[in-house]
Amino acid sequence: MGFDVNSEELRQYAGKLDGYRGTASQIGGLVDKADVGDKSWGVVGLFVKDNYTQLLGDLKELFGDLQEGLQSGSDKFRNAAQGYDDADDAVKELLGGLKVEIDNQ
Repeated sequence: MGFDVNSEELRQYAGKLDGYRGTASQIGGLVDKADVGDKSWGVVGLFVKDNYTQLLGDLKELFGDLQEGLQSGSDKFRNAAQGYDDADDAVKELLGGLKVEIDNQ
């Protein structure tokens, strides 16, 4: 019993994660534009602006963490694909060497 890993599919999935990371980055950039000056809040709004500003900071941090997580996942899928390819190449090389020995006898 065994299993078969398609390393190209792992690389394609890593590429999708990179795309999601780009989207998260764009959304994070929009968070910067969501902050408005004190004059826009008026007198009553000044009481809630600090809370709003804190929530925007939390949201920006969340999208930063999301980007890091997606990058980490992408790297891990690429490394796994490379590891499977390296193992396949090592087995092919080993079997190729055995064939030469059998042919020489």
